[in-house]
Amino acid sequence: MSTTTTTTPLGALDRCADAVTSYFESLFTSLEAVADTVRRAIDPRLGLTAAALSDLVHPLATRTLAEHPVVGGGFVATPGWLADRDLFLAWWQGEDRTLLAERGVPLGHHVFDYTRHEWFRRPLETGARHVTGPYVDYVCTDEYVLTATLPVLVGGEMAGVAGADTRLETFEQLMREPLRGGGDVVLVNPHDRVVVAADPLLRSGQKIDPSSYAECHPLDGLPFRVLGGA
Repeated sequence: MSTTTTTTPLGALDRCADAVTSYFESLFTSLEAVADTVRRAIDPRLGLTAAALSDLVHPLATRTLAEHPVVGGGFVATPGWLADRDLFLAWWQGEDRTLLAERGVPLGHHVFDYTRHEWFRRPLETGARHVTGPYVDYVCTDEYVLTATLPVLVGGEMAGVAGADTRLETFEQLMREPLRGGGDVVLVNPHDRVVVAADPLLRSGQKIDPSSYAECHPLDGLPFRVLGGA
């Protein structure tokens, strides 16, 4: 008779799933406030100036940075929706709350087109919120981050995304206690790459085979799965 031994302690998957869901649900609640403010202010016929957008978003972005362990946040406009800019980030970053504005657009001798990036493209394609990463954010932090974004829809079209960056290092620290004693529990993104894991031999960003795990718990409303029972 053969037996299968699982290295996943009882309740470990649920504990990880609950911690991840709780963190991002709280963050998305703050981003919804940003989205609602921008949605009410934008006139589809006239657009909105970059300065007016920044004035609207600034207090809400500042509050988001104060209430959550994020390194940056704000609103990123879809080309054509602002009256005086094509690409624009009303995004505040770091301890000094620096406004990125157009800093993120010219990159060396090239134009940084953020519309090609997953954190912008997926909400545009699906009309739903998304979390991208872990990936290296060369525009804002030059560090590994997780970027939470949700679409701001005006008249059925996406005027931009409200979003926030969480350093991967910060997220790992937040998940340390929920993952303690978690055996082989691992959180993976849609690309089958590790976000965080109880196993210290699994690195963030490492690609794994989900089919090698006996248990898989998709997280409702998030692009993550919690795996266990390898």
